[in-house]
Amino acid sequence: MLSFSSAIEPLRIANQLAAQPLYSWHTLSEDGTSVTCSNGTELTVNGPLSNAPQADYSLIVAGPAAQNAAQSPAVSWLRRKARFGGTVGAISGGTGLLAEAGLLASGGFTLHWEDRLGFCEHFPGLEPLDQLFCADGQILTCSGGTAALDLSLHLIATHHGQRFARTVSDMCVHAGLRSGGERPQSSLSYVLGSRSPHLVKAAGIMAENLEDPLPLQEIAHRAAISRRHMERLFSTHTGRTPAHYYRDLRLERGRKLLSETDYRLPVISAACGFSSPTVFARNFKRKFGIAPVEYQSRRPRRA
Repeated sequence: MLSFSSAIEPLRIANQLAAQPLYSWHTLSEDGTSVTCSNGTELTVNGPLSNAPQADYSLIVAGPAAQNAAQSPAVSWLRRKARFGGTVGAISGGTGLLAEAGLLASGGFTLHWEDRLGFCEHFPGLEPLDQLFCADGQILTCSGGTAALDLSLHLIATHHGQRFARTVSDMCVHAGLRSGGERPQSSLSYVLGSRSPHLVKAAGIMAENLEDPLPLQEIAHRAAISRRHMERLFSTHTGRTPAHYYRDLRLERGRKLLSETDYRLPVISAACGFSSPTVFARNFKRKFGIAPVEYQSRRPRRA
């Protein structure tokens, strides 16, 4: 719901400021029935995809479940739109539908950071960018949330100039015009609560090597510090040993894979760098207080 309204409201405000209809929009669902948003709100639509009017832009808004929607009518609809030269795009989990339609190439798209792990497991040949939005030719993608507002402001600036787009941004009480290349998450130094370049480097190396964990001595070497100094930094700024911090990263990846995919425990444990499903399950239950199989069975089914 946040992504959806963030994409449309700047267009409405642009119309209001210009005192003329610069933009119009139609909301559609696959079968024309209302859609239940993630917050429970029922969203009434203008009709089904089959009756979609001609449009300059066709954007899909969806949750992470869309990554497993290969047979969705929206996939064939997107292919047809792209085939006839239309600009198509996705907001948040809608990127999965673009991938199913075969419209994405590595290095030219983004999606919500929380959906990244499940997406990369489902589409191993595609690598999303870690940024707010991407405008790659006739493909638009957005990382979701208020980044949808940034994408709409980008389009307004393209059509009517940056000065007008800044005025729209001010009306949204938004922090100016953010470039698409900005990262959607807080920087690692902010998350760690430290500007220590060695600590940030070591934590970044860990985050990039979850499936095949590196020895701590190797991580310290790559971060250009001694292992003892690395241990002091982690203890001071995270309250955990490097090994504990590294294990928590891998378990958090496991939790996301359990939430966002239907992979079985052996696949997930291997993807998180654990020697066996038993070791993964034991550590998972110790951290989260629930067995991974039970956690996966309880996950909400999102659409």
